[in-house]
Amino acid sequence: MTKQKFSVSGMSCSACSAAVTRAVEAVAGTKETTVSLLTGSMVVVYDEKTVSAEEICRAVDRAGYSASVGAPRTKDGGGDAEWKKKKTGLAVSAALCVVLMYFTMGHMIGLPVPPFADPHGTGWEPAVFAAIQFVLATPILIINRRYFIDGMRSAFRGSANMNTLIATGAGASYIYAVYITVRIFAAAAAGGAAHELTGQLYYESAAMIPVLISLGKTLEGRENRKTAGAISALLSMTPETAETEKDGETVTVSADLLERGDIVVLRAGGRVPCDGVMISGSGTVDESIVTGESAPIDKEAGDRLVAGSLFVSGFCRMEATETGEETTVAKIASLVEEAAASRAPVGKLADRISGVFVPVVVAIAALTFAVWMLTGHSFHAALGYGICVLVISCPCALGLATPTAVMCGVGKGAKLGILIKSADALETLGKADVVLTDKTGTLTEGEMEVTDVVPAEGKTEAEVLGIAAALESSSEHPIGKAICRRAAADGIAIPSAEDFSAEVGGGIRASVGGVVYKLGSVGFSGGAGGLSAKADELAAAGKTPVVLTDGEAVAGMIAVRDRIKETSRDAVGAFRALGCDVVMLTGDNKITAEAIGGELGIDKDHVISSVRPEEKDRVVSSVMSGERAGDGVRRVAVMIGDGVNDSPSLSRADVGVAVGAGTDVAIESADVVLTKNSLRDGARAILLSRAVMRCVRQNLTWAFFYNVLLIPVAAGALSPFGVTLTPMISAAAMSVSSLTVVTNALRLTRWDPEKAEKKYSVKK
Repeated sequence: MTKQKFSVSGMSCSACSAAVTRAVEAVAGTKETTVSLLTGSMVVVYDEKTVSAEEICRAVDRAGYSASVGAPRTKDGGGDAEWKKKKTGLAVSAALCVVLMYFTMGHMIGLPVPPFADPHGTGWEPAVFAAIQFVLATPILIINRRYFIDGMRSAFRGSANMNTLIATGAGASYIYAVYITVRIFAAAAAGGAAHELTGQLYYESAAMIPVLISLGKTLEGRENRKTAGAISALLSMTPETAETEKDGETVTVSADLLERGDIVVLRAGGRVPCDGVMISGSGTVDESIVTGESAPIDKEAGDRLVAGSLFVSGFCRMEATETGEETTVAKIASLVEEAAASRAPVGKLADRISGVFVPVVVAIAALTFAVWMLTGHSFHAALGYGICVLVISCPCALGLATPTAVMCGVGKGAKLGILIKSADALETLGKADVVLTDKTGTLTEGEMEVTDVVPAEGKTEAEVLGIAAALESSSEHPIGKAICRRAAADGIAIPSAEDFSAEVGGGIRASVGGVVYKLGSVGFSGGAGGLSAKADELAAAGKTPVVLTDGEAVAGMIAVRDRIKETSRDAVGAFRALGCDVVMLTGDNKITAEAIGGELGIDKDHVISSVRPEEKDRVVSSVMSGERAGDGVRRVAVMIGDGVNDSPSLSRADVGVAVGAGTDVAIESADVVLTKNSLRDGARAILLSRAVMRCVRQNLTWAFFYNVLLIPVAAGALSPFGVTLTPMISAAAMSVSSLTVVTNALRLTRWDPEKAEKKYSVKK
C-alpha cells in the first residue's frame, strides 16, 4: 500500500469534501481517504498495483474539483497570491454593493436619490432605476462567478454542495430581476405604470448574497490561516541558507540543497539548518523548538543537533544526518498538518449529514415555493421565500464545526510540546479511564547509576564490576551503560568478552577468560544464592539487583537505581484528579517495583512487575478488556512509554503516547508525542482533548439547531406573526453562523493548561 498526499482545490464546504471523498473511494484500489476542507489537502492510502495517483486525480477532476500530487509546503504557508486575489475581489464587490444599496434603499431611509433614478417616477425614471441596478449587480456576480460555476457543475454531476445553494438562490434572484427590468422598460416605453414593478427587483439580494458569503469565507479563511500558523511557524525556524565545507573552503548554499554527510559550519547567533551530529567544537544551543525548554544546553562533539535550534554561542562543525523533509522539525510539522486534516469520529456524523443536506434543502426550497404559489401568493413572494431557504440553509457551519476545533486544538498542543497525530486520538484522549505507563525513561530519568557492588565469598568488588563491565561493554541497555560508567570511574581494567548473547528482558551471557558468565535479573540468573537476603533488601529500597553467575555459582551482585523524574509524582496525581487509574508496567521484580510505585503514589495493586517488553501489549489488552480487574468492563486505555521497546503496547492501547523528543520510533508507534519529555504533559493532553471535544459539541449543537430552527422561519412559517426574512438577511445570518463556529473554535488558541488544571483541582 502507498500513502500519498494530494492538493485539492475548488472545495468550499463540507459537502464538497464529502463529494471528493466519495469520488476517490469509488476508485478500485483505494483503501482509505481523508479530505481536509481547511487545508485543501487529501491523503489517500491505495494499492499502487491497482490504481495510480494520476487516476485518483482524474476521479477528483470528474467530481468537479481539481487535484494534484504533493503540493509542496512553503515556509510562508503558501496561497498568498490566491488569498490576495480573493481579498481584492471582495473589496471591489463590496464597493459596488454599497453603491447598489444606496440606489435601491436610499429613498427608504431618507437619503437623497438622483431625480433621474426615482423608482416612483411616472416616466423613464423607473427604467433608469432598474438599469443602474443591473449595471452595478452584474459585475458583482461576474467577480464571484466561482460560486455559480462550481455550484452548477457539481449539481449536474450529482454532488450538489453549498455553492449549489448560493448559485441557485442568487441566480434565481438575478434572472427574475432581469425579467422585471425588461417589463419595466416595456411599460415605460408604452407609457404605462412602470413604477409599480420596481418593488419586485431583486438585484440587491442577488448581489448581496455572494458578497456576504465571500465576506464570511474571507474572515473564516483569515482565522483558519492563523490556526494553521503552527506549521509555517515551525518551518520558518529553519534558515534559508547554510555554510558548508566544500573542497577545503567554506561556502554558503541553500539549506534545501544539503545532503546527508555534508559538513555544516555553525556560528553564534545562527540557526541549525538540518539534523546532525557535532563533530568538532562546542557551543550553547536553544532547542526550545523541539523540547519546549527555553534554557540553552551545552553541546560538544558527539552530541546531536536539531534543525531550527538556535546556536546561541560558540563555534562548531556538524555532520548532516537528516535533511529537508527528514528533519525532526519537518516531521513535527507534518504531524501537525496531518492531524489537522484528519477527521474525529464525532465529526464524521457531521460529514454524512452535510453530504445529504444540500439535496434535502433544495427539495424544501422547491416545496416552499410551491406551497406559497398554491396558496394564492405572488410569484415574487413565493420566489423570495424559496431563495431564503436556499441561502440560510448552507451547511457551512456544520462542516466547519469539527475541523476548526481540531485544527485549533492540534495547533495549541504543538505550541505546548504535545504533538497529536490524528483527530481520532485527540477525541479518544479525553475519554481515558486508565493510564498505563512504562517506568524506565518515562516515570524515571532512564539514566541508571550503580549504588551497590556486593561480591560473593572469594570475590572482590573490582572483580565483579570488571567482569560485569566486560559482559556489558557492547550493550546499549541503561543498566549496562551504568555498570560500564562505574567501572571506568573506578579505574578498573575491563577484560575482553567472547561469544556474547542476550535475552531481551532477561540478561546477557558471554565468555570471559574461558569461563561462561551470566549477568541479569534474579530470575534469569536462577536466583541470588547466598545473596538472596541482600537482594531482597536492595529491592525493598527501590534498587534493581543484577546477579552475576559463574557457571552455577553466584559470583556477585550489582544494584542499580534509576532516578525518578521531578514531574512524575505530580503527573500521577494529575491523572488521578482527572479520574484516571494509573498503572505502572516494569520489568523490575515485585519488591523493587512496589517500592518505586509507593514513592510515586501508585497503589500496589496497580503496579505490574516482571513484565517483558513483548508481554506489555498483552497486559495492556487485559486492562482494556477488564480481564485484569475481573469485571469485564471495557476501559479506554492510554499507554505512555519511551517509544523504543514499548512500540507494541503503544499501538495496542486506545491511545499511545511517546515521551521523548520526537524520535523516529516514537513518531511511528505512538498517536501522541510529548516533546518536553515530561509525563505531566500527558495529563495536559487529556485536558486539551476534553476542551477540544467540548468546543466540537458546542459547534455541532449550534450549527445543527441553527439550521433546523431557521429553515422554517426562512420558509415563512412565522409570517402570520409578522416575522419574515429577505434573501439578503438570510445570507447575513448564514455567514454569522459560520463565523460563530470559527470564533468559538479560536478560543482554543488561548487555552491555558494551568487554568484547566485548577478546574480539576490538579496540584502542581
